[in-house]
Amino acid sequence: MKRRAIYATAVIVLILSFPTSRIHACEWAIGYFYKVTSLRGTVVGSKFPVLSSFRWFRHAVVRSQATLTLYDYCWPCNLRNLVPVKTAFAGNDGTFDFGNLKPGHYHLKIEDEKDSFSGLFEVEIIGRPNSRESEIIDISPAYPDCTGGHEFVVRVN
Repeated sequence: MKRRAIYATAVIVLILSFPTSRIHACEWAIGYFYKVTSLRGTVVGSKFPVLSSFRWFRHAVVRSQATLTLYDYCWPCNLRNLVPVKTAFAGNDGTFDFGNLKPGHYHLKIEDEKDSFSGLFEVEIIGRPNSRESEIIDISPAYPDCTGGHEFVVRVN
């Protein structure tokens, strides 16, 4: 019995002594701008176990009452020190509309405090507003392999 405990202890020590690989969190590309003509659409997202791995499910769960804040783009900078350019609120159906915006580069911060969701996107407003363009913004958490949530989908109807 003592011998078995010694072997088990040795195996555990051996396993724990193997070097582990470092796990990196997702790092989104700095300076990659989603090019849009206007900011209007729907905020979606879910962190429901298993089902959140399906894009169709994440996009079916609207984030009502999310706060969307637009800041002038800067790098490097601290968003807490910036004055918001404009703020919009998602309605009960998750839809939002910033109205007319002047062309330029912006940080778009989205927060849904009800379920502690958030997302930060870099957007560029280009050209004249296209009334047929809208966005689906998924603020679901991303998986460690950088798949899953954190999507910005531009649609033209």
